[in-house]
Amino acid sequence: MVYKFIKQGDVFIHTMCEGKLLYNLGFTPGDIIGKTLHDFFPDDYAATKHQYYLKAWDGNYVHYESKIEGVYHVGSLRPVLSNGEVVEVIGSSINVTEQLPGSTHEISQTIESARPSVKRDLMIKQSNNIIFIPLMEIIFIERIGRKSVIHTTSKKFETYEALTSLCQVLDERFIGCHRSYIINMDYLEVIKLNKQSYIGYFKNYTKNAKISKNKLIELQKYKSY
Repeated sequence: MVYKFIKQGDVFIHTMCEGKLLYNLGFTPGDIIGKTLHDFFPDDYAATKHQYYLKAWDGNYVHYESKIEGVYHVGSLRPVLSNGEVVEVIGSSINVTEQLPGSTHEISQTIESARPSVKRDLMIKQSNNIIFIPLMEIIFIERIGRKSVIHTTSKKFETYEALTSLCQVLDERFIGCHRSYIINMDYLEVIKLNKQSYIGYFKNYTKNAKISKNKLIELQKYKSY
């Protein structure tokens, strides 16, 4: 199930919802769109989920697991930024009920394995220092010679770690779009064809990144949700 919501005052309003899980829970899009959590969920469940929404609206990627109406599901919330501010959150939920074995311990293990780990910062080493870079501030990373240059909203950082190593510790908003680039999809604004190559341009940032042709479909799919 995929859904979107925005914040109006102190409440969150859903603007889109679709997917099989929606119907598994006994809802239709009309039951969700234009409404708040308390309009269609029990108060205790809505209050819990509201806390997840608040964290996402603060710019954090949120991953959680829950059970309602006998359905176990794993969910994630991805904030969408514009000019450095969250303007929308895209949520997704996966029904894991059929994958679950019988015991409570086994259920917990299965849900945990389906839930991505939550990361807020990228940790790099510079000389004798350990630096923590907030993921939401990273625009893109490029490989220049033997160094990886991390472009953020405030400054650049350099590390000798390979792009492949960095890609493994970043979350799903980051895509290796070229052998020399990893981009934060939340900042990607335009892709332009430049002769025989593609160039990615970012919101409020003058530098750009190369994009491989074979990555276009993956980038388009990400942006379509």
